[in-house]
Amino acid sequence: MLKNKVMTIKFIIGWVLIIIVSTILIYNAYLKLSANAGAITLFTSLGMEPYGRILLGFLELSAALLLLYPATLKYGATLGAVLMAGVILIHIFKLGIALNGDYKFFIMGVTAFLCATLLLWLSTQKTV
Repeated sequence: MLKNKVMTIKFIIGWVLIIIVSTILIYNAYLKLSANAGAITLFTSLGMEPYGRILLGFLELSAALLLLYPATLKYGATLGAVLMAGVILIHIFKLGIALNGDYKFFIMGVTAFLCATLLLWLSTQKTV
């Protein structure tokens, strides 16, 4: 009985993490793929406009979709963690943690990275 409750709690936590990571990835993919002015400015400053913006937008969207199907969860979590690690590193070393005084994108990157990493660990435990 207790084992079933623990498994249920882990299952619920797994889906909460999936929703958090997928939401962040889809939001950022939308900004990139819809040619948001801020995204264009950001990727121009990185020297990656337009191909880098579009590629990363598709990769983020792909990771979010992979997370939603249980058979591909590990791939989505791995791709999401790698993408968000890149976001964190770019913020720390190139852009700065606050873009125009706003920490939102850095915080979202760290949150998605931590959740994706935890999801990857949970998926190896056969609980999600």
